[in-house]
Amino acid sequence: MNPKVERIIYLGTILVLTGLLLSFGKEDLELRKKLPISVEELYEKLGNPKINIQIIDVRPYELPEEEEEAEETDYYTGVHIPGAIPYPECDDSKVPKEAKPYINPYLPTVIVSKDGDKEIFKKCAEKFSFAQNLEGGMIAWDEEGYPEDEGEYQPPAAGGGGGCL
Repeated sequence: MNPKVERIIYLGTILVLTGLLLSFGKEDLELRKKLPISVEELYEKLGNPKINIQIIDVRPYELPEEEEEAEETDYYTGVHIPGAIPYPECDDSKVPKEAKPYINPYLPTVIVSKDGDKEIFKKCAEKFSFAQNLEGGMIAWDEEGYPEDEGEYQPPAAGGGGGCL
């Protein structure tokens, strides 16, 4: 067979296989977005310093003044996952100014609501390249007894190293 024809066939095969691989990768990514992440899986990932993941908390930042009684899982300053970034209702105007620089739309992201609300997840997931919903939300995290922080958002300290838990 002619060497030029052989090269063309070889390159054509590589292009077709590359296209298929990219297609399957995109489909896999879309399927993973639809599957929520369990609190156990998230806890394991946060404990692994080799995994870079951001936690976006979409609950209200503070307890509204008109509400006197609420569970601490209803709002960010009540209790939140360590390292979580407040992004109330995925509304840019409600994000504390200290948190805005830390929201990265290109990092793998876990969206945390009070109870794993699928509607707020859909709204928020559009703003991130890869996002998963925390199954059961902050209530499930709290019930499992995993580490929690409370109070105002504190930007991460300069430097690095290790997981956040």
